Amino acid sequence: MKPILSVQPTTATREGYSASAGFARTPGEQWHDTDGIHIEVRGLAPPAPLVAIVKLVETVLDATPVIVHHDRDPVPLYAELAQRGWMAQRIEGDANEFRLRLSKGS
Repeated sequence: MKPILSVQPTTATREGYSASAGFARTPGEQWHDTDGIHIEVRGLAPPAPLVAIVKLVETVLDATPVIVHHDRDPVPLYAELAQRGWMAQRIEGDANEFRLRLSKGS
């Protein structure tokens, strides 16, 4: 009998996968897709989503957008982003999420 190895990392880079394609993500997971760096924060208790998003945007050195998959409108996040020169725009997402595209201001 062959052993089955299953690894579920909390942070991953998986090109070509998207949360809307039915691929289950782990809260806190990050991945790269054609439209930017994604972060899944649904299911995290406050303030963990805000902390994870701020940590991520502080590591982005170029103009790569960050796509946030959230449970709700993260109102406290907007002031934190503005202090760091970032802007947020709501974009279409799954029925059970509040999706944002974050971009560096000009």
